[in-house]
Amino acid sequence: MNNMNETILQNFEQETIDERKSNYFQIDFLKALMIFLVIFDHFVAWTIKSEIGVALWERISIPVFLVVMGFNMGLSFKGKENLSLKELYSWSYFKKKFLRFVVPFLILYAVSTFIGLFMYGFDFIAMYDNQYYPNHGIINLFYLIMPFWGPGNWFIPVLLQSILVIPLLYWGFTKKPVLTLILTFIVEIAMQITVFFFIGDIYIGGIISWEKVHILSLFMNSILFYISAVGLGMWFSFGHKLTIKRNWFMWIISSISLVYIIAYQFLNLRLRLDGIPLLRGDYHFLVFPYSAMLVLLALRFLPQKSDWRISKSISLIGKSTYHILLTQILGYGMITAWWGTHYGMDVPFNPFDLIDLVTLWIIFIGFGILWYKIDRQEDLIRRILYYFNFFIVFVSMLFLSFWMQGFWVPIPLMIINIYAIAALIIHYVIKKSLTTPILSVCTGFLVINFILVILQVGVTLPS
Repeated sequence: MNNMNETILQNFEQETIDERKSNYFQIDFLKALMIFLVIFDHFVAWTIKSEIGVALWERISIPVFLVVMGFNMGLSFKGKENLSLKELYSWSYFKKKFLRFVVPFLILYAVSTFIGLFMYGFDFIAMYDNQYYPNHGIINLFYLIMPFWGPGNWFIPVLLQSILVIPLLYWGFTKKPVLTLILTFIVEIAMQITVFFFIGDIYIGGIISWEKVHILSLFMNSILFYISAVGLGMWFSFGHKLTIKRNWFMWIISSISLVYIIAYQFLNLRLRLDGIPLLRGDYHFLVFPYSAMLVLLALRFLPQKSDWRISKSISLIGKSTYHILLTQILGYGMITAWWGTHYGMDVPFNPFDLIDLVTLWIIFIGFGILWYKIDRQEDLIRRILYYFNFFIVFVSMLFLSFWMQGFWVPIPLMIINIYAIAALIIHYVIKKSLTTPILSVCTGFLVINFILVILQVGVTLPS
């Protein structure tokens, strides 16, 4: 019996790999587009976004990611209708998810904390108090919100919790698909009701209660708070054609969702009872159907396989979105520490801010793709060496842009960036990989210069 189960699990893992090889270009395209919007969202202040109708086109990024998450996981489990929950929650499943999502986040956590301490003079209290507090409560540290916070961090606990929830959700769809989809909406509504009655108004006597804010964030950083979007995506994985009978309901609920979003954006509609919001956050069951319909339309009108010259680049960005998200969390965290905010574009509008936005798109997406490729390295030693290269160069590039504004740049920092240019030439022009011993020596040289940067800044600019 054990041999039989092992065979099933091996086949299951192999088919998952095969499914990824035959990935939907439509999904990669959507994910690539959405990560551009995420970086845009974290750079452009609400004073501008509130005037350009972002609810209809820009704030769809996270809902689309949630729908796609359910769709992709449904496809990865496809053909496993007869597996038990025990088999769905297999060791191979958790191992794969741990390596894919948890390990990169742990690396980011360690690196970002060190960089944050460096930027705040190795004073943890100063970093904690200035980076995100009081929005950042102590309780959030135990909920995977990093002490050196960057925008987008909240999505990490949502994503990691989905690893625990999605196999159960898929099992439900294989048994009672309609009931399971309805239950995802019921669970999400129940979460909103719980928040309404047990948290209520976050203001007490006109003064904000940060204790209530921190408890509210625990709810809003939960996958159950957004489970209907994941449920819709998984529903589509069993059949995503708009014309089939099982998807007719989408025309109704997406129309209702569109009407709500228009009223919310342009008519300032807010659902309240005795002044207390009935719905918390921008992402909920009244918003998700609109984004889910956009996913269906993309699946219908975009090609599953593309021969465009640029399609390979789009697919690579789509596959790298998790690492791009992590990269921009660190990058925007550094920008927040330096500027006091991650919003680089605010009123009055400055056209030159568009250059900064494009630069951040290039840096965050480019380095996110590099991180994704590093994680696919089979040689552990080379992967570790590449990690040192990746984070030192990425952090140094941002530091260089900061310090150039003050017309003083540490020499070791300039050396690191020259090293990065040389690495690009070797990779793209010479197209010859360095041997592990040479890579080790180069990495040691890089580390020494980064230490010199830290020491030089610590002595020259103690503040």
